[in-house]
Amino acid sequence: MTSAFPNPASAEGRPRTINRPTYFGSQMDPGVFLEPNSNREEGKREVKLPPGVDRSTFEEGIQKLRGLIGDEWVELNDVPLHSGDYMAPPLSHDPYYMLDQDTFASCGAVYPADTEDVVKIVKWANEFKVPLWPISIGRNLGYGGSAPRLPGSLIVHLGRRMNKVLQVDPENSSCFLEPGVSYFDLYEHLHKVGLGEQLWVDVPDLGGGSVIGNALDRGVGYTPYGDHWAQHCGMEVVMPTGEIIRTGMMAMPDSGCSQAFNYGFGPQIDGMFTQANLGIVTKMGMWLMPSPGGCYPFMFTFPEHSDLVQLVDLMRPLMLNRQLHNIPGLRLGIYDCATYTTRAEAFPGMEGKPITPEMEREMLKKRGAAAWYFYAAVYGPESHALPHLEFLKSVFLQVPGAKYYTRDDVPANHYLHDRAKVFRWNPHLPRTRLAELDPHGTLFFSPISPVVGKDALAQVEMCKYRFDEYGFDFFDVLYVGPREVHNIVILLFDKTNPEQRRKAMKCMQVMIEDAAKLGYGEYRTHIALQDLVMSTYNYNDSSLLRLHEKMKDDLDPNGILAPGRSGVWPSKYRNSGFQIGLNEVHAETPNPVLERLLAERAKAPRKRTYGTDEVVESQRARGTQTPPRL
Repeated sequence: MTSAFPNPASAEGRPRTINRPTYFGSQMDPGVFLEPNSNREEGKREVKLPPGVDRSTFEEGIQKLRGLIGDEWVELNDVPLHSGDYMAPPLSHDPYYMLDQDTFASCGAVYPADTEDVVKIVKWANEFKVPLWPISIGRNLGYGGSAPRLPGSLIVHLGRRMNKVLQVDPENSSCFLEPGVSYFDLYEHLHKVGLGEQLWVDVPDLGGGSVIGNALDRGVGYTPYGDHWAQHCGMEVVMPTGEIIRTGMMAMPDSGCSQAFNYGFGPQIDGMFTQANLGIVTKMGMWLMPSPGGCYPFMFTFPEHSDLVQLVDLMRPLMLNRQLHNIPGLRLGIYDCATYTTRAEAFPGMEGKPITPEMEREMLKKRGAAAWYFYAAVYGPESHALPHLEFLKSVFLQVPGAKYYTRDDVPANHYLHDRAKVFRWNPHLPRTRLAELDPHGTLFFSPISPVVGKDALAQVEMCKYRFDEYGFDFFDVLYVGPREVHNIVILLFDKTNPEQRRKAMKCMQVMIEDAAKLGYGEYRTHIALQDLVMSTYNYNDSSLLRLHEKMKDDLDPNGILAPGRSGVWPSKYRNSGFQIGLNEVHAETPNPVLERLLAERAKAPRKRTYGTDEVVESQRARGTQTPPRL
């Protein structure tokens, strides 16, 4: 039996509010809330000053900033370094540190109330030459948290006070938000105003992050609106000089189409403010998804690792033709097992040792698990959705050993129920237990692949070899779009162990190098790796980076806004010792998987381009060349 989720006759999975602690959000010292009985004064630290700013100038500047924004809305980072958790991540430093714990420590944080406050802060920063690091909420799981790339920067925490849903338009299915609105907040707001079943917003795996912030980092979700940046429409931005601009139709005063048409007139510049350091986005429009009339989550399992090739190739035409309705996920079986057991329970006595292929096979056999789990959903009324499910079953059950499940076929604790909530835009906090490692660090290696089975398997095997080499458990999930695969490789390490940190950093650097040799680039990365990733986008002597740097220097002459973000440094700090991992080869040994793949590519017949040059060459070879047009 296949039933819609949730049942329209029940409130299952659709609470009006999301339970979370009162302190939910980024904190300068999460230990105040997570260790309330500890003496926080004992670990007080000296504030890390911005580069080139002496203490007297800094103190004078902070005093003036307090007068501009309010004494209670300026906070110095002199607290003990506590890494917090997802409920309360730190503003003090990178909670996922591979280098020293305080490498990316901020000097403090300021909490503006509105766009006018942001303008004051930016002008103040230009006067005192203090670098700013804007954040929306600051979770940024696996990529550096709220920590600034340039040590000693002042965090501009937009989310603490700028957290209003400014407008919802049910006719246009759009909303207008401030950066502090999380997926939880928007979900609750839509229910509060009676639109919670009519309008949906696409949700990433965890709903505590900023709707705007995730879109600006080009994050993804899992409904038909899974490309979050593609759903934005109109922005208000404070430039590095303090000037306010609006983009798209919002540039026209009193436009009636602000969240209807995102291009406006003339060059479109919105992309300049994604993963970038050219402005601070203070408001943004987002398109919402009208309720499609039903959501039917399902799952396929596949028994062999090599099934990935056939599976991805089957998905490509389905995604291009929108016959797979959402952004589906392919989850490695051992990672799926993380939902149900801790590592210590699964592998007693193996602490500090990576999961071997034999251990993985035994784990999958013990749990009756598969090599790959495929999670997706179809949308629409039952009369449309159920026949379409039958069509998808006929496609994927071609894979030998494939099995099909709905929520009615699995126990109550199954991960399919968690995915169903995400597919139906119910933000929640999913469960993962095998990954528990205390104290743990989390990193994501996130290369892009074409939707080609051989490429997807190549990335998995290439990364798996490096994980084995450096002694880490290999967890992987692939999210498949119409033309690209986001491959999210999860690296878990003990951040209190210096050798584990060194190996984690080295493993990430080497995988970036390996991927670049095959033409795979990362779409997002940890702040410590952004210079290295940017260096792989090096066509024509890194002409793209040189353009970024020219724009940075022209628009931000004092280099105050997020120096080093995405590997783009202003002239003030460029080539001054702040860049990490450049001009060196990180691999200590060759990757035999990479070498095999390169050799196979060299021997493979040239892929057809179907371009003009190929047509002319073919005609010349056949002696049928067409005379050129006059």
